[in-house]
Amino acid sequence: MPSAHGLDEYLEAVYILEVEGISVIGARVADLLGVRAPSVTEALRRLEQRGMVVMDDHRTIVLTPQGWERAEGLIRRHRLAERWLTDVLALDWADADVEAHRLEHAFSQEVADRLSAMMGHPRTCPHGNPIPGNWPSPGFCGLSLDQVAPGEAVEVERLLEHAEVDQKLLKYLWQHQILPGTLVTMVEQLPGAGTLTVRRGQDEVVLGIRAASKIQVRPAGGD
Repeated sequence: MPSAHGLDEYLEAVYILEVEGISVIGARVADLLGVRAPSVTEALRRLEQRGMVVMDDHRTIVLTPQGWERAEGLIRRHRLAERWLTDVLALDWADADVEAHRLEHAFSQEVADRLSAMMGHPRTCPHGNPIPGNWPSPGFCGLSLDQVAPGEAVEVERLLEHAEVDQKLLKYLWQHQILPGTLVTMVEQLPGAGTLTVRRGQDEVVLGIRAASKIQVRPAGGD
């Protein structure tokens, strides 16, 4: 049975999927968290009992106002913690994400607000996702790296939140500096092999096409 903190992970998962514009069903929550369907069913039942989520006639899961407020507060603290851990303590993406999961329960909203002020109210976490309360309407362009044509130059905008559960991917992107604000040029796509190659500066980086679909970009020089 999930603990209170464990239930928060499910609540955050529902929030992330809703914000990404994805219809929230149990199977998608299971896929996001890497857990089995029975665990999701039990967690969602308990969240529903606590008034955090509701399910409609199609079994779509929706956050209640109470659930939204709690999830958004957790996400705010998590992303601010990530920003602090990477910018101030120089942790890499993957390690910062793990530590932020602990810290999001360890400090209050007041402390989060003071931390935000100390860092100049950053608009996004290190992965480029908006920090609630600091950037309400980011207006992402919605183009993913796997959609870029060979020879086209783009700027990395963000790594979709539901990709952050892949610690190996986080480590790989950090190692090769495929980060928000980085300019890359598409070299080639090999659908048969399931890979693509981009150029960052003088370096060429190979990515799986599925992984690249989780990286949002925008045309180089775009606003």
